[in-house]
Amino acid sequence: MIQTKKKFDIDFIKATSIIFGLFPISFIFGNLATNINLLIFCFLGIFILRLKIFKTKATLPLKAIFLFFLSIFLSTCISFARALYLDEYESYDLTKLIKSIVFFRFFILILIIYLLNSLNLLNFKFFFLSASLAPFLISLDVIYQYTFGFDIIGYKSLGVYNSSFFGDELIAGGYIKSFAFFSIIFSSFIFKDKFFLKFIFISIVVSLLGTGILLSGNRMPFVLFIIGLLLFFLLNRNLKISILSGLLLLFVIFGFIISSNAGIKEKYTSYINNTQHILFTTIGITKKIKPEINLQEEKNSEIKTLDVKENEFEVFKEPPKWDKDKALIDDFEFYWIYKINAELDHHTKLFNTSLNVWKRNKIFGNGIKSFRKDCQQFLLLKEYGLCSNHPHNYYLEILTEAGIVGLSISILIGFLFLVFIFKNFRIFRGDDLDNLIFLAIIISIILEVFPFKSTGSIFSTSNMTYLALIASILLSYKKKLNI
Repeated sequence: MIQTKKKFDIDFIKATSIIFGLFPISFIFGNLATNINLLIFCFLGIFILRLKIFKTKATLPLKAIFLFFLSIFLSTCISFARALYLDEYESYDLTKLIKSIVFFRFFILILIIYLLNSLNLLNFKFFFLSASLAPFLISLDVIYQYTFGFDIIGYKSLGVYNSSFFGDELIAGGYIKSFAFFSIIFSSFIFKDKFFLKFIFISIVVSLLGTGILLSGNRMPFVLFIIGLLLFFLLNRNLKISILSGLLLLFVIFGFIISSNAGIKEKYTSYINNTQHILFTTIGITKKIKPEINLQEEKNSEIKTLDVKENEFEVFKEPPKWDKDKALIDDFEFYWIYKINAELDHHTKLFNTSLNVWKRNKIFGNGIKSFRKDCQQFLLLKEYGLCSNHPHNYYLEILTEAGIVGLSISILIGFLFLVFIFKNFRIFRGDDLDNLIFLAIIISIILEVFPFKSTGSIFSTSNMTYLALIASILLSYKKKLNI
């Protein structure tokens, strides 16, 4: 009887490690698969840990992370109460409150991973294996899709966009970037005793991953991947030559592609121009914004709507109806409404809107996923701003939806992260597999929270699950280093 029970427990522990290892693959199949994977893992983890969840002493970083989730919930509660007693109540206010409660599932994910690792009940090898192979395979499929016009399961290329298994979601480049450094570490590990083969294989893997990101059409992930390679080159002394070789090969491929594809060349030329424009004009532009705009005048003004669900921007002669009393609560990637203003690019307009939305509730923000509704109230959008389902920057989104309180907690978490890096800087220099994985985690999280980039919503399933996974693995490695 005792042996049967022991075997039963061991099987559950192994199953939990396997489910954990499926997270990188679940992202490919979408939010439903990711949420199912998350729920199964959490249920298994709770079943294994039982009362140990309440007996473990929380560390300072874990407490700070919990405070962040709590700030999101409290800001949404305040927003709900304000709508209920002061403003006009809408059903979406209750929806936001429910979402802020459900959002705690990501903290539970972090907590369970941390506790399972503390008790040596979680095997990371399944996660490492899937995180290493998945981006490499996606890169190969993107290259295949660009070359032949369709990928191996039949998804057609969208010209400068090649999304592989993600279909109409143009996120293949971001996915490859998120797990790319696990692939590089894996390449180093399988040829750890063969210098020449390791040099060749890492160079090829780096160039293939970079080419996959480049051909996906996602510009920011490509830039971040280059930054990550430079960090890897600076922080690790044993793989410098391989990384440099792969980087040089990637630049050769990049030069060949932009010289032969006018569409990709135009994308990166405009990206450079827009970046320069944002850096040198944002401060001056924000001063031009008028504090108030008459809503009725805005309704009667000339507007244009751009929809980028297709490959190219399409300008509609008849703009969609946008009633004052009707909130824009559906998920939409872009919903640009503005007068033609050649001086401002889209991201600067969105930055202006975010600041004005934040000013409504500076301390606690407006609650989770409120930006898509609140930006409707600032119809100065017509010239100096624009509206979308989120601000397309993690920090602006936290500021608008959790206020100064939420952003301050986020900065505290970032400060603890930097202190941790400096205290364990020597770990980066090692060539042991654990040290290399630790370096890959550090670089991955730096790239993910890089402040000067356009992002998806931090409150989306895929982005928050990824952040929770990386953060929990980092906390687990912190525990190992302390031991």
